[in-house]
Amino acid sequence: MKRIAIKPYDTFDISTFVIHGNTVHIGHFGGMYNSAGEQLGTIEEQTVQTFRNLERSLNEINLSLKNLLKVTVILKDIADFQGMHTGWKQVFSSNYPVRTTITSDFIDDHCLIQIDGVAGIE
Repeated sequence: MKRIAIKPYDTFDISTFVIHGNTVHIGHFGGMYNSAGEQLGTIEEQTVQTFRNLERSLNEINLSLKNLLKVTVILKDIADFQGMHTGWKQVFSSNYPVRTTITSDFIDDHCLIQIDGVAGIE
């Protein structure tokens, strides 16, 4: 088993990924801010940025979004489901991972979405 902590998660005493055999367990990812540090206000923007953040980290371990097997999408408000799905379609045009969507409260009021998941190593 291999535990990997990629910035900024290394400062929170948690693993970004845990690799066990050919399976990669993915810790939580969000996307409240774009690459310029500007806060994103819509669920569509945050959904796309969340997956960009995940993809950037997956690239560090030589994987991509194509390796995703399952994603759990956690929404702050179930009313954002359609907007999240609109963002999802901007990220995935085929080879969709399995998806479960749930709701939860978040510590940060501006965070609308978080994800976690499982990827496979070919």
